[in-house]
Amino acid sequence: MAWSPLRFSKKHKGKTLPQVLFNDPDWFFWAYEDEKLFNDSPPVLRREADMLYAKARSIRIPQAGSEPRLVEYAFYPGTQKFCGFEIVEENRPSHEGSTATHRSRHIDMSIPRRQADYDKLGCKILVDELKHLFFGDSGTRMTKQRCEAFFDDAANFERNG
Repeated sequence: MAWSPLRFSKKHKGKTLPQVLFNDPDWFFWAYEDEKLFNDSPPVLRREADMLYAKARSIRIPQAGSEPRLVEYAFYPGTQKFCGFEIVEENRPSHEGSTATHRSRHIDMSIPRRQADYDKLGCKILVDELKHLFFGDSGTRMTKQRCEAFFDDAANFERNG
């Protein structure tokens, strides 16, 4: 797919939305929730934002073996901000302890923002763990091509927009 570069935002001008999602998911979800921002954009950009919003909230968990796997999100005690996720077998007992957890059948990149507005650290942790899970290394450099290829691959998502 040919992704449209942003024509607004000092920080992200010239980037495509897949790049923004891997570099600053908090900003993407904030911008998406501010309906005026994408509604005042060219219609093609609004369609891309709608599609990516659905995809980024329904990333398919890579399965291995016969037991279905889930994502288990963890949240810091006290603040309840996002502190990481782990892919676990469905039959594994839930985490016990002071760290709150939540399980899901798909990975949702909006979790840190839904837990706490402006959680840049939580978003960085989530992106690093996604890079490790899908690219083998949390230090993987997310080029424009790599970001766009990830979101172009329908096999990565439960919903495709």
